[in-house]
Amino acid sequence: MDLVWPASFAGALHPEFIYVGKATNNFAELQAEWEFIRRFMDEGPEGLPRPHTTSHFPWPWQAFTPQFEGLTRYFRTSSRITKIGLLLISPAFLIIGTGHWLSLMLCWKPRWPKIIREAGLPGKPVPPLTTLDDYPPAIQERLRENAYLWAARPGKRPERKKRTSTRKPKTEVETSTLEKDIPCETHRADRP
Repeated sequence: MDLVWPASFAGALHPEFIYVGKATNNFAELQAEWEFIRRFMDEGPEGLPRPHTTSHFPWPWQAFTPQFEGLTRYFRTSSRITKIGLLLISPAFLIIGTGHWLSLMLCWKPRWPKIIREAGLPGKPVPPLTTLDDYPPAIQERLRENAYLWAARPGKRPERKKRTSTRKPKTEVETSTLEKDIPCETHRADRP
């Protein structure tokens, strides 16, 4: 599922995409996702069932499930030869899944600094807003070059460089010589 804003609404030179929720495997999962959103919009968080929480430990099936979930439907409707081929390449999926599981075990849950977690709470200080002067000079220059993409639109859009071809244009003599050397298929005598 995704939300799309055309360039005219986004205020940028390109459309904006935001992917919502997890990837769905069938229409029933997509309907369930929209029902969840509808209940949240109509009834608020109180109308939703309690979420199923899991630990942050990377269990092996979390790594192996994505490797095989796309093949289940394909495996059911395919021919016997294709099924044998899928079984023969399944060790490759196991190797990829093992690598994915090892990479998950090397990750950790991100944690915001305490000043950000407590920002805006009663009695806690509000951190100052970041300004352009907080960045190094090289980053400041790059931000100024992209200022035309900002919502506030300060300054002037930088001049665009004219695109030029790196090819050398053919001369009239080269063009006429090439046309004479290559026979044209439509002017053959044995075809109408």
